[in-house]
Amino acid sequence: MSTEATEKPSKEAATADTPRPPADARLKVLKKFKGKFLPKGVLRDRHSAIMNRWNSGDDHGGVTVEELKTLLDDWKGTREKPPRKPKG
Repeated sequence: MSTEATEKPSKEAATADTPRPPADARLKVLKKFKGKFLPKGVLRDRHSAIMNRWNSGDDHGGVTVEELKTLLDDWKGTREKPPRKPKG
């Protein structure tokens, strides 16, 4: 039992000493597409091309945050409802 008590503090101390690397900013934007439906067309083609590059290797094919943000902005723009006409 005494060995278990001595092992736990050493594991906690080791994790506290090593700083965690910063999260990839691309993941935050890429997560917004998870499980969403993109209609057929240019946006779906761009998304599939980006995802093919993303899954190509460890460096994620050079996909940039700006590239993902422009795709997200374009997709959100297509989902906006047209303004209502005033009644009168």
